[in-house]
Amino acid sequence: MITLTTVDGLTPADCLAIGRRLCHPHSEFQLEVLRRMSGEMSSSTPICLWHGGGALLAWAASHEWRGMQTLEMFTDLRHRGSGIALALSAALVAAAVLDRDLTLAVFSPATEAIARRLGFVDVQRYAHDWHPVGKTP
Repeated sequence: MITLTTVDGLTPADCLAIGRRLCHPHSEFQLEVLRRMSGEMSSSTPICLWHGGGALLAWAASHEWRGMQTLEMFTDLRHRGSGIALALSAALVAAAVLDRDLTLAVFSPATEAIARRLGFVDVQRYAHDWHPVGKTP
């Protein structure tokens, strides 16, 4: 059920799902996926996908931001709390996309909790205005 690829490897249907319903509107990642879909850019950002019932239900991705690795994810509302985001994030760790020894930037309390469950120690959460919420050693 878990597929590891890059943004360049996304199918048009997956790009549309992320662009329309599986992303915060106007987020940097949504724009990256939509620009890739339109041919405006190329992206090697690693992304894990979870499909079910013929549709994309969730994703988790990581890239470098402000000199830190990031963990970003989005799960369809009907499937939240089922462990999909944790499984996708664990797949990024298992594939050595994420390194527990490096600082990890996250953008939500839920993602911070998942990072902690996966053994990350140096986690920095940022608000939607890109200001740090608090460093949790």
